[in-house]
Amino acid sequence: MNLCVVSFKECWQSTDGRWFSSGGFPLQMAAIASLFDRATVVVTRRPPMEGGIALPEDACVVPLLRPQGYGWRRTLFVVALLPYYILRIGNEVARADVVHTPLPGDIPLIGMLVAVLFRKRVIARYGGSWQNTSQTTTMNRITRALMKVLAGGHNVMLATGTSSDAPAPQMHWVFATSLTEKELESIQPNLRNGLHTPPELVYVGRLSPEKGVEVLLRAFRQALDVLPDEHRPNLTVVGDGPQRRYLEKLVSALQCEERVRFRGQLDRRELSVELEGKDLAVLPSLTEGFAKASLEALAHGLPIIATNVGSAAAIAGKPGERGWIVPPGDPDALARALVEVLTDCVDWGTLRRRCYAYARQFTLEAWAQEIRFLSEDQWGISLKGPRDTPCT
Repeated sequence: MNLCVVSFKECWQSTDGRWFSSGGFPLQMAAIASLFDRATVVVTRRPPMEGGIALPEDACVVPLLRPQGYGWRRTLFVVALLPYYILRIGNEVARADVVHTPLPGDIPLIGMLVAVLFRKRVIARYGGSWQNTSQTTTMNRITRALMKVLAGGHNVMLATGTSSDAPAPQMHWVFATSLTEKELESIQPNLRNGLHTPPELVYVGRLSPEKGVEVLLRAFRQALDVLPDEHRPNLTVVGDGPQRRYLEKLVSALQCEERVRFRGQLDRRELSVELEGKDLAVLPSLTEGFAKASLEALAHGLPIIATNVGSAAAIAGKPGERGWIVPPGDPDALARALVEVLTDCVDWGTLRRRCYAYARQFTLEAWAQEIRFLSEDQWGISLKGPRDTPCT
């Protein structure tokens, strides 16, 4: 069977012709492509950049014009070029047996609707917060409403997160990860480590408004002002995005340049090395589904301080079990949590071991099997490869 993935993810082509992207997208595409005989990946093209992870070598990559602007400017751009996007996406969808659309986003939404019109089998996966947050847009609401209406039959509709109740009738929850079994086996953190002096904090993710990095930096400054010298932490920011220049200027304005380091986009090995020397991951997102960065941190024995969006509370567990939860968009609450965690008497060795053990159940292989399990049962067909027991 032929798979077509339609995504707004920005990708770039190297001088040797290989295609690259950032984050967990290339790894997830390789995992889901393993369920099919052939895969085509429709993405937006951007200028080459440093770092990145290669898309599957055997996948056919079809680049689209990258929408320009942000917010309503981007919307106007996509609307103006809608015939172009429909034609380009439609050509690839027509050749596919199954269409996968990682949502939300304008390009994958077009892909999902075109696939439905072509009566293709669809796997639509909503990666943002299924519940409303301060960052929920009208387009997010429209996308979720369409998924609820279209769920069932040819259309496998998935929401990223966890709950005892289904996201909607005939819809299913699915977790998110970018960790393979092989990579997990290679990660061997020192789970006996106590808190470093000075403590080492890390943020991993895109540098864009919805990720709440500005909130983190302001909270970090507040924490520095009240913590005793031996507990004053350093912060490493891993990732890139449209806010990077603004955030670097903010660090200067907050006068904490000596404590904050921007590392940019890292490859998988570089990221693992960076995480191995850290104590605590801070995930200040204003909206999220099931944060892959949280599993990256836990797999390296790092507890998390995360905002109460998406599945963060389930991942962190009870306070101090694998992390701590704070309200989104509240620098004061985040600063208080940082001070409390860094000064409390915490059994860091036991905490690290709990984090490490929890992350090992969430692999890309288990993620792909979960999608296989749900799709095969709904469609009554068999996909490529063996059917293993999915992660529950």
